[in-house]
Amino acid sequence: MGSLSYARPAGTVAPAGARDARWTGNGAAKTRPVRVAHLVSHPIQYYVPLYRQLASRPEIDLTVYYYSAASLREFYDPGFARKVRWDTTLLDGYRSRFCPSAERTGLDAGWRAWPNWDVVREVVRSGYDVVWLHGYNHPTSLLAALGARFSGARLLIREDQTLLDHRPWWKRAAKTVILRALFSQATGLHVGAQNRRYFLHFGMPTHRLFAASHCVDNCLFRERAAALTPQRDAIRAHFGVIDDASVVLFCGKLIEKKQPLLLVEAYERVRQEHPCWLLMVGEGAERAAVEDLVARRRIPGVLMAGFLNQSELPAAYTAADLLVLPSAWHETWGLVVNEAMNFGLPIVVSDKVGCAEDLVHSGWNGFVVPHRDVAALTEAIETLVASPERRAEFGARSRALVDAYSVERCADGIVAACLDLRRRKGAES
Repeated sequence: MGSLSYARPAGTVAPAGARDARWTGNGAAKTRPVRVAHLVSHPIQYYVPLYRQLASRPEIDLTVYYYSAASLREFYDPGFARKVRWDTTLLDGYRSRFCPSAERTGLDAGWRAWPNWDVVREVVRSGYDVVWLHGYNHPTSLLAALGARFSGARLLIREDQTLLDHRPWWKRAAKTVILRALFSQATGLHVGAQNRRYFLHFGMPTHRLFAASHCVDNCLFRERAAALTPQRDAIRAHFGVIDDASVVLFCGKLIEKKQPLLLVEAYERVRQEHPCWLLMVGEGAERAAVEDLVARRRIPGVLMAGFLNQSELPAAYTAADLLVLPSAWHETWGLVVNEAMNFGLPIVVSDKVGCAEDLVHSGWNGFVVPHRDVAALTEAIETLVASPERRAEFGARSRALVDAYSVERCADGIVAACLDLRRRKGAES
């Protein structure tokens, strides 16, 4: 069985190795693009716009290697507790590669997975300048990192872990040993302030850290916002909102770490003083508990929208007046915050949400609250529900702030890191 290969439509991206004659820099010399192999577990809808942007950059020649093809078809997502099939294209607009092992590799294997030896062999033998890992929690990633060192390629790592969550001593010890060894040979791409501290904590030198902030396709979401805003009343009615009261939005997996029950409790307190709605978008193991709590306490105005696919989410943001993400642990970023900010929404997050320091400035475009404090969450929601003027002011600031977290800006950081790796390799040779 040969390798599976997927790419953007013919004529829009040159085959691997065919872009050597492009002019780069200031045009003073002809320099071939930096050849980059990007290794990632499976096609992820959030990263496709970034790959398309990078494919358009003449400075680099990108090939994305996927360990698994499972997300290209219907698959079971344990977080949503249901089968999912994404309704957006995952492979158009950039060059991607699926070696034969991708057909037998699952999505949840992690460290337990058998290595994708065919990926490692191909990447090591293909003469790439840079091997870019998306995280390191798969044996294929570490094997590729080792292979890159011996093949002469430089190593680039982007991942989004933070120091916000406590880990057992043995995990901390193992991470210290593994990551200090890995980071000593690599350049890092940090997605935000908390993630930058993580890299530094485990020994990544400052001069080898480049910003590649988490982002969504701002242009696409702005277009959807512009198109849907005139239909806002009809969209709200579709979700069950029958008046003009504020809509508090939760968007994500209904799982324990995201604390949907805490949010319902805070909403109940706000609802006793102010007319409002709680729109909960998503599925998961906690849905039954949420519905039971709402029924037992007879909490009015809680709307369970269920799972919405990628093309359907903009309707929820259009219907909403503020977004709340009250996660208690392992919320390394929270890309729903980026999405909601493009719709001009104020944001309430907990202090365990990785993007809080970057995207939410308390009292300016939203609030950051202690993650177990239902009273503080209640107060933050109530402040916004009670004041349309403050919501409008905060929402406008959200929209302006998220401009800096664009696909284009993220690509700039990745390109800069790749060019720096080539420069340093040349200086050392």
